[in-house]
Amino acid sequence: MTELIRLTPRLLAVGELVPPGARAADVGTDHGYLPVWLRQRGVCEHVIASDIAPGPLEAARASARRYGVTGVEFRLCPGLEGIRPREADAVVIAGMSGETMVSILESAGWDWTGKRLILQPMTKRAELLTWLYGHGLLVREEKPVSERNRLYWVFLAETGEAPLPRPAHLWAGFTETAYAHRLYRQLERSLAGMGKARQPDPAELRRTEELLEDMKDAYGW
Repeated sequence: MTELIRLTPRLLAVGELVPPGARAADVGTDHGYLPVWLRQRGVCEHVIASDIAPGPLEAARASARRYGVTGVEFRLCPGLEGIRPREADAVVIAGMSGETMVSILESAGWDWTGKRLILQPMTKRAELLTWLYGHGLLVREEKPVSERNRLYWVFLAETGEAPLPRPAHLWAGFTETAYAHRLYRQLERSLAGMGKARQPDPAELRRTEELLEDMKDAYGW
């Protein structure tokens, strides 16, 4: 019997947002676990697994061989540079900073109409969301995922018009989570520290106060 690959909670949340029958591209595939999972479960007939470095791409090939998977095409390229828009209607970028994701999406220059972007930033979520909403894309779904005592977010973004989310949602999530409470307490401590400083930065002080107030209003605290 063929061994079925098991994904971490973070990658599983990503994979579950890829629609059946999609032409998927996994950018920065690393070990290729997600493409293997998509093929084993028949979600996609064909998946492009790309990476900027030969080592991870070879590791992805090894994963496909180990699990007896075909239908995965491996491409050595930075970001989406080696992938044509017509080849993918579901683009997955996971495990990178939001800043790096913005660079990849901006450099691609694609028309995102009809595309599904599945994004899992490790950091800089506010920067990523700000870019998305500023370029005709909005978050249709947000999935908070806990893994190894850390909270991650997986976003499904598609084209659409909407105002930029309020600061609380940019920084702490569209739904109330333990992370939002933790961030609020961190901001309170930071604000208290600024109050004791001899020359606090007025702009930073104001931003922190405004974010605290917005979080209270957004989550009904």
